[in-house]
Amino acid sequence: MERVTFAQLPRAIQVQLAAIGPLLFGLVCGFVLELDQAAYWGVSALSVLGGIAGGTEHGAIRSAALRGVVAGACFGLGVVIANAASDRPALAPLPSPAAALILITATAGAGLAAGGALLASRR
Repeated sequence: MERVTFAQLPRAIQVQLAAIGPLLFGLVCGFVLELDQAAYWGVSALSVLGGIAGGTEHGAIRSAALRGVVAGACFGLGVVIANAASDRPALAPLPSPAAALILITATAGAGLAAGGALLASRR
């Protein structure tokens, strides 16, 4: 069976994988942030695996990194939105201003996805 790359997927699926999925996962992570600090870090660790896995779907490191920027920014946006929508305090530290988290997660997403593409290219 031939491997399908991200670029070969229909645009609607690309949008779901690179933006909508990470945004929804970020919302979940943002709500968990207000429930339990350890659970927040655990859910955040799962997002790291998602970033690496997403990068493996690319044939080139550059395209993987670009997807990682989008996915990371959407994830961070979800965390910020969920935190702002709640009346509970965050149980883990967030940068100040909280919107800086979007830049941090976008940068991390680029690196994780590029790393995933690099791992995939070595297989």
